[in-house]
Amino acid sequence: MAQRGRKSAASMEVAGVAAPISFVKRLAPAVHISDAERTVWLEMVNDQPAEAFTATHAPLLELYCRHVVQARVIADELANFDRAWMADDEGLKRYDRLLGMAERESRAASSLATRLRITRQAIDQQTVARTLKGGASKERKPWELPA
Repeated sequence: MAQRGRKSAASMEVAGVAAPISFVKRLAPAVHISDAERTVWLEMVNDQPAEAFTATHAPLLELYCRHVVQARVIADELANFDRAWMADDEGLKRYDRLLGMAERESRAASSLATRLRITRQAIDQQTVARTLKGGASKERKPWELPA
């Protein structure tokens, strides 16, 4: 049975003792990557739970950061591309090459994001819970006829 009335300072002190907080160190970026890659790395690592990335993820995460940075560089080139340059064949070829490079970088980054499980689909808790539970619901669909 709970005690009625105000609680004493002594009883509140005892109740306020908590377990020590455990500290989980996040995966640090490699020393040889560029500043732009380091920024992408920190964004990715800090966006996930602290234990989401281990040392075994470092090479893939490094490649992912590199592809994201390169995709941004190519996107800047495409944004600064003057449409008048497409009037001759050389300008059109250059534009086509830039589009091809942008697509390759996007595909590579997307593939690595899937492997690192940092896509929205992999992070979505309902999808994860459904997979862990053993697939979709066993309930009958509205369009299915009773057996």
